[in-house]
Amino acid sequence: MSATVSVPTAIWLAGIVGLFVWMLFRPFDIRPWKVLALIVFLAAEPLSNAVMNAEKQAHPLKYDYFLQAIDQTVGPTAFSVARLLTDRQRGTLFAIYESLTLAMVTWYLLQLVLKNGKPRQLLYAYLLAYFLGPALYLVVPACGPRHAFGTAFPLGQPSPELKLVLLNFWPNAMPSLHLATALLFVLFSARNAVVRAVAWLYVIGTILATLAFEHYVIDLVVAVPYAWFAFAAAQGRVRAALIYFGCVLTWLMMIRLETPVLIAHPVLLRIAVLLSALPAVYTAGHAMQSCGLGLWVLLKGRTMYTRNHPAVPDL
Repeated sequence: MSATVSVPTAIWLAGIVGLFVWMLFRPFDIRPWKVLALIVFLAAEPLSNAVMNAEKQAHPLKYDYFLQAIDQTVGPTAFSVARLLTDRQRGTLFAIYESLTLAMVTWYLLQLVLKNGKPRQLLYAYLLAYFLGPALYLVVPACGPRHAFGTAFPLGQPSPELKLVLLNFWPNAMPSLHLATALLFVLFSARNAVVRAVAWLYVIGTILATLAFEHYVIDLVVAVPYAWFAFAAAQGRVRAALIYFGCVLTWLMMIRLETPVLIAHPVLLRIAVLLSALPAVYTAGHAMQSCGLGLWVLLKGRTMYTRNHPAVPDL
């Protein structure tokens, strides 16, 4: 009888074997032990499942119709994005969506080996994001459009009335921890242009993957200040952390208590969305400017070298 091993499982096995080889050749290096400890910590899936099951039972009524109404007021929705994707693209995006734990471990490893890495701060950011996340889920419990609207997702475009809906799924949509974690990869790029570029590619893939499967657009908007909160708090910047966390709480309370007010003022709602996404937009713009400057310096250097060193004629 033959058995097949999935690609993610093979990657995990290869990574763990690599860690043991590292330990074998560098017995006094504690870095592989730190990575292994993180893997063991993240493998506590039964505990996290128990927490989410408890939240599902405690809050059977969900706010999905509220989030969909806000998305429709803002403009783009998960429906309008997901329906543009082919089956092949959805398969790729699902792999990205499922790779988050592996990406978290990989990013921690990078922080350990890169010159300007901050592994301790990254761990603090992980802990803050994932210990507070389940508590925030309880403020606006929601499951995502695939669960809330069933076969209507993604080809439909429902406009439900503002009411709580009974859903027997985990309330882990608002805010999106997937996107918040991907943004942490950008913030912890160790001042390395290549690492930062890879992080932004992962962010783009995560945005598309979350909208294709599990999240509303507004979930991703609130994830931006949440990521910056975890980043600032992990570095001891208390004032900045409180400001970003206040932004997150403001969104959650407004959605829970004042969604009719939000959708009644679409211009103000869109401005609030843009302001909340501003940290990510600014960081992306700065990264693109840095890449452009680096490319300009490279091309300028090649031009000056060509001018000062004429080609040697053929003999």
